[in-house]
Order: sequence, then structure tokens, then C-alpha cells
Amino acid sequence: MSITKLRQQGGAVVMTIPSEILAAKGWSVGMVMKINSVGEAMNTIPLKHTPRGRKSVSEILSDVDIAEIQKLNEQLGDHETVGRELI
Repeated sequence: MSITKLRQQGGAVVMTIPSEILAAKGWSVGMVMKINSVGEAMNTIPLKHTPRGRKSVSEILSDVDIAEIQKLNEQLGDHETVGRELI
């Protein structure tokens, strides 16, 4: 459990969310949140869910080992087509 304090920032009241909670929920700065009032409490839900662990195409490609791909291609060699493959 974390304890935080409401503070004034311009015309808004701001509540700091501890970084460990942001990380655990997969939330980040700039996300649009839906806030509901429930009695004395409130809950908040991202308006658009962003799955945690997602990688961009460039992040996935940066993990590709080019030497390993070349070795795999050499092992596969040139084989005759057996179906409707386009080579």
C-alpha cells in the first residue's frame, strides 16, 4: 500500500501515482484514464488497454541474429518445389 498526497497544480488537483504501481499495471505517462467515484473511493482504468510486453517491429528485428539466419538458410539449401511454392 502506498500513501500519497493531493496537491494543487494550476487549476487542477493532482495525485502522484508511485512508479512501482505504474510499472506493475503497465501504465505510462500520457495514457488517458477513466476515473469512477465509488463511495469514499475511486478507481481508474485505462481508456484504451495497451497490452504489457508488446514490442514494436523495430524492437523485434533488433533481436534477430543475422549470422544465425544465414546459417539456417545455408542448412535449408535449394530444394525442388513439392507444391505450389514460389521461389
